[in-house]
Amino acid sequence: MIRVIDHANGLRYRETLDRYFRFRHEIFVRERAWTDFEMDGQYEVDQYDNEKTIYHVALDDKENVTGCFRLYPTTSPHMISEAFPHLVEGAILERPDVFEISRISIAPKRRHGKPYYELLTGLQEYGLQEGLSAVTAVILLHKMPIIQSAGFTVYPLGLPKKVGGKMVIAIRFDIDEETLSRVRCVAKTSDSVLEFSLADSPPTRRTA
Repeated sequence: MIRVIDHANGLRYRETLDRYFRFRHEIFVRERAWTDFEMDGQYEVDQYDNEKTIYHVALDDKENVTGCFRLYPTTSPHMISEAFPHLVEGAILERPDVFEISRISIAPKRRHGKPYYELLTGLQEYGLQEGLSAVTAVILLHKMPIIQSAGFTVYPLGLPKKVGGKMVIAIRFDIDEETLSRVRCVAKTSDSVLEFSLADSPPTRRTA
């Protein structure tokens, strides 16, 4: 299941968030050596982890984190606008119905398995629920075919460029019912992957 955590329910799920940031430390600090974002030797955190961030956390039946990503509003300064504007040709998307996705990660033993497709399905489900039209991201160039094979249509926002010795590209992909149907077909599921709680607030619609 995918647990969605934001500023409104963060206190309720503080233990999940603790495991989430420890998981990010394992992936991004220990595995990828992003030591600039290490905090207290056990968390991986940057300036885009704040009250505006929405976390999607994939959990197994024992509530261990198996994968995750975060969403951030493009109407606020975000990674593409601040760190990677040179990857975008033309105007940077800054709309209330477009969010930026980052810190996408899967536990090493589960990569390209169930958590990966759960996260992609959950992104579409959540985006439709919240009235999002698209998501932007900076990804490694070789990841594009993987995302496309899951049912997403990817639109480059500019030409690939080398960053930190690796080829990366800024992209946009749409949030719509057709994409949700395709990714569910690839994942071989028709059920929702999102965890819902009766105590959760109704979704907030966002319009352009």
